Amino acid sequence: MNYIVFEDNNCHLLKPLSDLHASFEVRIGAFNNIDRIINHTEKGDTVQLYVRDEIESLIKNKYPNFDVNPDSYKPGRYLNGSAVWDFESMKKINENLNYCNDKGLMAFHSSNSINKNDLKYKFNDFSEVFSKIEIPSIKYLWDVFELIKDAIILDNKILHQYRVGDLHPSSILINEDDIIISEGTKVSANSILDASQGPIILEKDSFVDIGALIKGPVYIGKNSIINPGTKIRGSVVIGPSSKIGGELEDCVIQGFSNKQHDGFLGHSYICEWVNIGANTNTSDLKNNYGNIKLKLDYNNEVDTGKMFIGSLIGDFCCTAISTKLNSGTVVGIGSNLFDDGFQNKYIEPFSWGKKDRVDLNKFINTAERIMKRRSTLMTDSLKKRLIKLYKN
Repeated sequence: MNYIVFEDNNCHLLKPLSDLHASFEVRIGAFNNIDRIINHTEKGDTVQLYVRDEIESLIKNKYPNFDVNPDSYKPGRYLNGSAVWDFESMKKINENLNYCNDKGLMAFHSSNSINKNDLKYKFNDFSEVFSKIEIPSIKYLWDVFELIKDAIILDNKILHQYRVGDLHPSSILINEDDIIISEGTKVSANSILDASQGPIILEKDSFVDIGALIKGPVYIGKNSIINPGTKIRGSVVIGPSSKIGGELEDCVIQGFSNKQHDGFLGHSYICEWVNIGANTNTSDLKNNYGNIKLKLDYNNEVDTGKMFIGSLIGDFCCTAISTKLNSGTVVGIGSNLFDDGFQNKYIEPFSWGKKDRVDLNKFINTAERIMKRRSTLMTDSLKKRLIKLYKN
């Protein structure tokens, strides 16, 4: 079977993540959405990708083994990259039906090839018979927070393995059958891992330092470090190569980011290559307990309908010590936050403090330095994309 994973016309609503990432790269639990699909394919299956033209080069670099934006797509099952697919749901997609949930078109099957230029019109065409499909999907980044627990429970079943990491004898494990400690992982003295409310997954070569408290459901990615005394209080996803301290709940750190010091992070989505300074705190609840409104760009405000939302922070952002972030703060990519008091609730990309803009050359040099520290080189496609976003 050929699977075509596509971005629909709503992918811009995933800002600030969508500036540098495809909709299928949203991370929930141990996997992002494209990895989940790949995990459920069978021998002989093929995968093609359809993304916006502006990130085509980025995606081709990240996924060199896949056919990205070909002129024509082979017959097969089309899967919306914003959906959280499981094996059974993927196999339900039959010919001549559109499959929709309350957020739009999630899948369809075509027995004919489809030209790339015609595909985007398909997303708004419901002239064919459609069927309801019950599948979780992500229209806005804050949709993730309600999906984390179920995703980690599912991933725990997929990844279930013997406990092979290094566990200090003074550490405490609660409901240990739902705790995965992978090869090369070390859990230090007096740490508490409580899986009574959900699984805890510690990926390969991660490290939990002395006295950390981790209450599931929690996923901690490869090569990530949990600092001494850290408090992680459920529904938290930490991607690879991240360094974490302070207090966290109901949040996603996409990967390759630091939040090493004291400070609260809740109901927040942090993209890649972010550094959160010491004692940076995010509010995730209004004093009047009302719905949180936020801006995904300068002109358009969205009522989230949610009581709890912290911050959405784009790639390559930094916060200074003691930065205060209000509930519903959106930080555009490449921003450097400092100054007294609460930050603005909408921070334009490449902001330098509250009034200025970062210098492009200095920003690129710093970003390259940040990536090099984790043995990663900035690709030409990423550099060109950053420059284009800066100049727009």
